[in-house]
Amino acid sequence: MSLDVPEVDEVDVIIDPEMFNEVYLSLLENTSATVILFGGSSSGKSSFFAQQVVIDIVNGGRNYLICRATANTIFTSIRNEIVKAIKSFGLEDEFTIPKSDFTITCSNGHQILFAGLDDVEKLKSITPAKGVITDIGIEEATEIIRDDLKQLEKRLRGGAENVTKRITLLFNPILQNHWIYEEYFKTIGWKDDQTEYKSAELYILKTTYKDNKFLTAQDISKLENERDKYYYDVYTLGNWGVLGNIIFSNWKVAQ
Repeated sequence: MSLDVPEVDEVDVIIDPEMFNEVYLSLLENTSATVILFGGSSSGKSSFFAQQVVIDIVNGGRNYLICRATANTIFTSIRNEIVKAIKSFGLEDEFTIPKSDFTITCSNGHQILFAGLDDVEKLKSITPAKGVITDIGIEEATEIIRDDLKQLEKRLRGGAENVTKRITLLFNPILQNHWIYEEYFKTIGWKDDQTEYKSAELYILKTTYKDNKFLTAQDISKLENERDKYYYDVYTLGNWGVLGNIIFSNWKVAQ
């Protein structure tokens, strides 16, 4: 089925800064090749990413491929966030959102494509109706392996010379021995009290619940009163998790 693509590449949208958590606003202008949004639970990183995707799509020139480790988790997570972002901007009439399809299409012809990494080979056949894939977003990136990212990087080749291509990783920092930590954080000497790192190639932003102005008092209370040290470090403070000493701290040799 052919897609009727209009001549106009952009769609008018009014952006109210009050709709965003302030800590993320500078990312709307960021051009780093790899963007990492990580930290604690309920920090608003997925909500912001959804907002950014919608803005980029309506502005024209960009197509997103958004992935998770398994396809069946997409409809209950990041796809829902993007649909909510579309509605919050009042852009329902500018998007075609099939209930059970892995593609959302803007009236300007640009698309948001969703895929699970259960079968990475299927990614080879994914292509937007207009232009090329310019952005890849990976939600819960700690669920994937390094080879998955390598395969995804190949989808960003070719075309779109005037558009900066990007990969965005979103996750909670579950374990410090994860390959993501080794590849991106250890190499730059990342510290737990650090919140930002920026270069032409890599941008890292660490956020916590304190950066999310839309949380309720009950949401905040649950995070602040977490008693498990590991969960408090990772999901409340947004620090890289360390489990080794906890797992093996209470043992003895059987006689």
